Amino acid sequence: MEKEVQLVAKQEHRTISELLREAFSQYLANRDLGPVRKDGRKVAKRLRLQPDDVAKIVRSGRK
Repeated sequence: MEKEVQLVAKQEHRTISELLREAFSQYLANRDLGPVRKDGRKVAKRLRLQPDDVAKIVRSGRK
């Protein structure tokens, strides 16, 4: 994995520290959203929503 990180850093002209900071930031965001996703799945199941239905609801809420 270390070699992969070094290769990606070189390809993207970034430091390893930058990559690791970004990766950890994304990890924290995903971890924090876990409970929200779980609750969302429960609601969608209860309302018998399909993935397309959920996408439409999200898009309409963003307008």
